[in-house]
Amino acid sequence: MQRFTPASRFRRSVILACGLALFVAPATFAQSSTKSTKSKSVKPAPSCKDQSPRRLEKYNAESKTSTVARGADDNTLVLTPRGGTPATLHRCSQHYHCWIENLQPLCPGQHATAAGGPPDKCPKLPPVGSWVEIHTAYSAEVGEKCDPETLDCCIKGPIVVMGYHAKVTADTTPGPVPVKWGPPSAEWSGSNTGPNDPPGQCKPVHAQWSFPLGCDFTVSLGQLGLFHHQDKARGLQPPNRLSSDLTHVVP
Repeated sequence: MQRFTPASRFRRSVILACGLALFVAPATFAQSSTKSTKSKSVKPAPSCKDQSPRRLEKYNAESKTSTVARGADDNTLVLTPRGGTPATLHRCSQHYHCWIENLQPLCPGQHATAAGGPPDKCPKLPPVGSWVEIHTAYSAEVGEKCDPETLDCCIKGPIVVMGYHAKVTADTTPGPVPVKWGPPSAEWSGSNTGPNDPPGQCKPVHAQWSFPLGCDFTVSLGQLGLFHHQDKARGLQPPNRLSSDLTHVVP
């Protein structure tokens, strides 16, 4: 039997302690390295830019030249990007939102918030005297066998959205909803709209917007009755999601 003196016991204690330290240290380092690797592998969410809708005020620029012009009729549009070449686009969608999305602060009775709405579904027809927002979209190529009250038919860019606000009147005579043209108008680089799904969604479709300004446009119940559905409103987008090219096109 081996004899243990106080000195030998001390030496053995030191050896055991060092061995335990060598055993624990690599495990601890491996654990901390795994955590560090995992944290470095998480990529930040991509930035969400050029989103719509927005407040139509505090313009970045003013111009007497619009980027859009009416074609032979309301079914075609000529887009001339600033510094670019003209391109003829074709009507691919028309729809309306039962609550407005963009906001003209100078129009009495308009309300738009970051939450969008309404909280429930849209009424079958909007109330007389209420504001709606009408969008007509144009694209370089138009699809077939698709719903023209969505963007499904706008299959090739560039895409232009012509939008305006209109007050609902009681007239029940059916008829087409016209496209409005500026100036004056607001123009900007933006996106498609409609309620976010999921919340905070970044809309993927890039669109050039031209929005004739005015508080006197109207649309009748008879005209709106020709649509098969209406859309809820996306909320106003925060400043960090907006483009910086909001242009006030003047006569």
